[in-house]
Amino acid sequence: MKKLLLLIIVSLVNFLILGQQKSIKLFGNFDDPILAPTFSPNGKYIAFSKSNYKGIYIYNLEDKSITQITDEIAAGFGMQWSSDSRYILSRPAYYEGLIRYNAVKIYDIITKEVKQITDYKTKMPSLPYWSERNDEVIIAFNGNVESFNSNIEVNSSNIKSSSNKLVFLIDDKIGVKDQSNGKIKIFEPLKGKKCMNISVSPDNQRIVFEIYGGNLYSMKIDGTELYDLGKGYRGKWLKDSETIVYMISEDDGYTFTYSDLFLIKYNGTNKINITNTPDLHELSPSVSLVDNTIVYEVLNEGSIHLMKLEK
Repeated sequence: MKKLLLLIIVSLVNFLILGQQKSIKLFGNFDDPILAPTFSPNGKYIAFSKSNYKGIYIYNLEDKSITQITDEIAAGFGMQWSSDSRYILSRPAYYEGLIRYNAVKIYDIITKEVKQITDYKTKMPSLPYWSERNDEVIIAFNGNVESFNSNIEVNSSNIKSSSNKLVFLIDDKIGVKDQSNGKIKIFEPLKGKKCMNISVSPDNQRIVFEIYGGNLYSMKIDGTELYDLGKGYRGKWLKDSETIVYMISEDDGYTFTYSDLFLIKYNGTNKINITNTPDLHELSPSVSLVDNTIVYEVLNEGSIHLMKLEK
């Protein structure tokens, strides 16, 4: 009985602490909205985009400067940092009439050099992914997994120790490549259901993902321990590799009518609303694994906010 009472008290204290956390508005306004804020691995930069994911910009948290890296269409959608926080992997586009062309590029945020990894193609439905050592770029669709040399070198001290597994989406399923032997396993966690918006835990042991039109789920990287986390979108891991920050939103078919950010444990317990702001619509959290600070969009302000989590 005493243990149960203590557990209730600890949970209540955690809820109160998290519920009292304040956010800091960085910048952005409704006339020039900020999209897709994404923390660099070293926690020093935030990459972001603007309307329709046009362009990539870098915000330096130390000197508060903003640098534009590219103004290309769709460059900000699904962009990914390299392990050393120097490069950004992206899939920009251009149009000829109604025909869209995509290519994979790598942007150096220091020199602004751009490396084009693939030719422009009319069919590139998949986002590119870094290999574990960032020496390769992976593109997977139509049952094929293609690897391209990234032509960059990343300091080995920036490579996180892991199980040497690369996780990616392939044809709406979850692919896991063992980079020690090249073998690939394909998982379909819910038969006939499309997976999207995957995120891998910092210890490379678990995955959080959405089912299209359905709920948020987590599972181990080997396909076991599948947990239904309920309604939720765009989950990202905190540094403990057990806690997920994500959004729960509602819309009227045209725009969001509600959105808040929540924390939840990988097994569906300890769910906490960390924003709880009926007048604001918080979206798309990204986590600094240095100190569990999150950055996110506030849709009806067009801004991005920071919040330090006490986790």
